[in-house]
Amino acid sequence: MKTAGKIIGALMSAEGISNPYPIYRKARELGPVTQIAPDWFLISTYAEVREAMRSAGYLKNRYSRVDEDQRAVRRAHRSIQLFDESVLLQDPPEHGRVRKVLSAAFTPKRIAAMEGKIQQVTDQLLDALAERASASGAVDFMEDFAVRLPLTVMCDLLGVPREDWGRFRPLARDLNAPLEMIVDDAQLAAADAAAAELDEYFNSLIELRRADPQDDLISVLLGEADGEAGQLDPRELLANLELLLVAGFETTTNLLGNALAVLFDHPEVREGLLTGKYTYSEFIEEVLRFDAPVQHMIRSAGAPGMQLAGVPIPAGAELVMLMGSANRDPLRFPDPDVFNPARPDNQPLSFGGGAHYCIAAALARVEGITALSRLLDRYPRIRPIGTPIRADRHGLRGFRELPVVLDG
Repeated sequence: MKTAGKIIGALMSAEGISNPYPIYRKARELGPVTQIAPDWFLISTYAEVREAMRSAGYLKNRYSRVDEDQRAVRRAHRSIQLFDESVLLQDPPEHGRVRKVLSAAFTPKRIAAMEGKIQQVTDQLLDALAERASASGAVDFMEDFAVRLPLTVMCDLLGVPREDWGRFRPLARDLNAPLEMIVDDAQLAAADAAAAELDEYFNSLIELRRADPQDDLISVLLGEADGEAGQLDPRELLANLELLLVAGFETTTNLLGNALAVLFDHPEVREGLLTGKYTYSEFIEEVLRFDAPVQHMIRSAGAPGMQLAGVPIPAGAELVMLMGSANRDPLRFPDPDVFNPARPDNQPLSFGGGAHYCIAAALARVEGITALSRLLDRYPRIRPIGTPIRADRHGLRGFRELPVVLDG
């Protein structure tokens, strides 16, 4: 555990996926910026992760300077190509152009207008949860609620039929594999198959909306692609629709599961929420810091002569930015391993920063606050049963199964 390379290996192990936070502590002990390998650096502290996120000099498109042979390899994998063509991995000027179009769906006014629908969907799912619990006793919070709420909300926003929601969770899991630090051939093949299935699905839906536009985001974005200005090309339209669907629910699903697990581990926090000592907004923000649904991201140095914490960063070098570690940095957060919803000036880096700050962060917060407040209002003594199972990913941190008894 004395080198940054060993830190990466430990984080990708079963133990590291289960609990990465002791490993992050060792990463910070090595220094804020440490070299993993030639042209690879590990960034583990709050100030440096935040600086790299906010600097225009560190690029999301890590592959803009690779040679044609490497680009051909990436184009051969539809899952990788999809992310390359989406706003997630675009840099200026393409990023600003596409983000401006997508941002129209996530303005504060539009999010506020969605709150009533989010409450309605939440209550419907809680009713269904109670029915399943009455039949079987225990329910899986992840499958029966945490997946369904953000997926239903995102399907409604995009214009995807709700009855199709069941096919998307396994597709999202497979498709997101290339976002991990390490991906094997089997995972990449599954990701490519998921991308191909999503391509087929959304191409069909796009043609339906082209013939009969509706009041949904697909129709709006299609207008941007087909309109005179041509703000989105067909590849960008397809890639960003698929990104919004899978990214729009996967991270919020993990946020909901991680939040409930925190309540199980910290009964005093549950009592504080029930008595009004803490607000649900404070609680969700501390969950985002304490056990973030996204643990790392990667950027690359876009120009020569850059440095971070006094360490020279060569042009083209890769930065593995550990947001999960930055959120537990004691130089930024006193007693970082203590869960404290009343923590002052709580600004975790879980949604990124700078130009690439998560476009749907406000929506995720509203869903988290609504879900947990209405869940505890109805089932204040909800409790775990059996063994929770963590998803076997580091970058997207959450549970695959979280069995509970409502016991309201």
